Amino acid sequence: MATAQERYVAMLMERIRQDRYPSLQLMERVEAAFWTHEQVEEYVDLLLEKADESWYPSAQILDRIHRVLAMAASVAR
Repeated sequence: MATAQERYVAMLMERIRQDRYPSLQLMERVEAAFWTHEQVEEYVDLLLEKADESWYPSAQILDRIHRVLAMAASVAR
């Protein structure tokens, strides 16, 4: 059974996945709610899918991918 935190992160990510232009607020909330490496990976995959949907991806999405990957790399050290 999923914890409340897992359900919360899953709900936020599903909203981001379904929205063509997800809100900054939703993305900031999910980024602040990560507890596991798997959640970070799932979120980066989701952002990569969003970036790949367009020939000219949003700079905001690309910046977020970069920031989350850099954060994950620094935590892994």
